[in-house]
Amino acid sequence: MKPTVDSRTLTALLFEWTMIVATIAVCCSSDSALLWITGIIVLATRQHALLMLFHDAVHGLVARNPKLNDFIINLFAGVPFLLPVEVFRPLHISHHRQLGHERDPERTILFANQHWQYKALPLAKLIHQVVADLFLINAIKTILAWRRENRVIQINPATWIAVLLWSCMAIIVFVHSFSIALKISLLWFIPMLTITNLLQKLRSFAEHGGATAYTGVDHDWTYSWRVGWLGRLTIWPYNINRHREHHDTPFIPWYRLPEQSNSSTADLDSSTLLWHLLKR
Repeated sequence: MKPTVDSRTLTALLFEWTMIVATIAVCCSSDSALLWITGIIVLATRQHALLMLFHDAVHGLVARNPKLNDFIINLFAGVPFLLPVEVFRPLHISHHRQLGHERDPERTILFANQHWQYKALPLAKLIHQVVADLFLINAIKTILAWRRENRVIQINPATWIAVLLWSCMAIIVFVHSFSIALKISLLWFIPMLTITNLLQKLRSFAEHGGATAYTGVDHDWTYSWRVGWLGRLTIWPYNINRHREHHDTPFIPWYRLPEQSNSSTADLDSSTLLWHLLKR
């Protein structure tokens, strides 16, 4: 019988938060600019890793009970990222169903009014895209595109419990020390709105565009990448580099994706990512 909660994913969530809390604690103990810069980079990579586990929960893979699945991931990721899973799920499931089509939410929302449209870009446009991703410009465009969709938001009651728990923790820290509360807020939101956003976009570029020259298939929209330790720490945590396998088997948890590889899967080398994103 399938366990009530996926213990490997729950362990991964706890590990990521241990790393995040430890990094924030170290940074709060010092005003060293170098330490803060390093901490922000580390936090961005761990935030991105959390979002990959969040992605598993979008497919209902964290807990067998749907309500428990959503509560767990909203507590660990959805609420801290200001993105409850029940808000993101309709968009992501639609992305799976309409991959590469004109109504794919990645096309109409995520990349709305941006240079990136699943095709390699000239250097100047690629730099503009990356800079705009790093400095909130494209995030604002995405939010505006989402608002234009006039989608109905239905927040589950359990999500408000997660909001209450986080609010109580925030109030306790604020009452204890305003300066510590301010530092924690900066250390969470600065990477979330900048480097984490950029890592997500780079991962998305790799997943669904820029590699047709390698595969030779014009509408081969989904790719898998061979990655090393640096790639796993940054752009491709928790086997998200096995993205073709994920689209073929979306109800397989992250740790089983390597098992789904076969000879027909085109593996690209992560060291050639820039080559595939640049128009030549």
